[in-house]
Amino acid sequence: MSDRLHELNDRALWPVIDAPDDRSREAAIEVLLVEEAKPLIAAIVQRFRRMEPNLHIEDLEEISSLAAIKLIRKVRAATLYEEHAIKALDDYLATLTYNALYDFRRHHYPERHRLKRNLRYLLTRDAAFALWETPASIAAGLSRWKGQPPKAVPSTRFPSTGVMRDKSRPADAVRAIFEELGHPVTFESLVDLVAELWDVRDVVIERGEYPADAQPDQLSSLEQREYLATLWSEIRELPDNQRAALLLNLRDAGGCNALTLFLLLNVADVTEIALIAGMTEEGLNEIWEQLPLDDLAIADRLRLTRQQVINLRKSARMRLTRRMARWK
Repeated sequence: MSDRLHELNDRALWPVIDAPDDRSREAAIEVLLVEEAKPLIAAIVQRFRRMEPNLHIEDLEEISSLAAIKLIRKVRAATLYEEHAIKALDDYLATLTYNALYDFRRHHYPERHRLKRNLRYLLTRDAAFALWETPASIAAGLSRWKGQPPKAVPSTRFPSTGVMRDKSRPADAVRAIFEELGHPVTFESLVDLVAELWDVRDVVIERGEYPADAQPDQLSSLEQREYLATLWSEIRELPDNQRAALLLNLRDAGGCNALTLFLLLNVADVTEIALIAGMTEEGLNEIWEQLPLDDLAIADRLRLTRQQVINLRKSARMRLTRRMARWK
């Protein structure tokens, strides 16, 4: 049994698997948590901090604690039962920490979370508006502006009108905001502006000092980040169905969800990954722990046949192989 568990689990879990009794197992889990997991969780949380500038030190600590608690439960099961194995600890921690962040935002900032979800739905469903990715962020604006780089919201007080403040007519309000601005803005800036105009408020913890960034790990090498940034740029240029067929099945060398690497190295955030994969952030979060999906699951989501999904992914890989040839 232990040989099979060794094969299925990351090497970092082997001391826990080999522990002779419960007391030794708990001691090995504590070593794993302190020496392996906590430094990586800290590094991941710091990257999320750059994506979520409103997070406070208390928020970061709570997210880290939630991830650590869930990891302990998972490790206890993974080292006893094959179906709970952790193939790649780094990938699993990235997923676990992202889910902790998502849950934190949903529970601690429900009004802003709900506003972001509703605005994203409006901008992607109403033909008058558009969301599109740029090298640095997700841009929002009128559909005729799609592709233009976002500009900053004026620092002077925004000249609001009654239409803009009427949250019972969100499409009219957002259209009036864009017409007053006269240019696209980042999606986060739009959320900030609409929250102010619609008086959307959550109870916020007092801001404290942020801890220093964790030391970069081996995943943070400049060469690998440059490679993944170039690869991500090429993926964005693929046709929509090719992108979805590729990303929803994207695997690393160990067969695990390779999208976590783009998060870990801050190449793309969750909102952008969801947009490029053709879904909402909430939709991506719902299936995150199931990734990579098999061909039948992807075919069902895209309303295609399994063979069509295979062909789409094959075409995507052939193009990426040609475009990324200089990295070989």
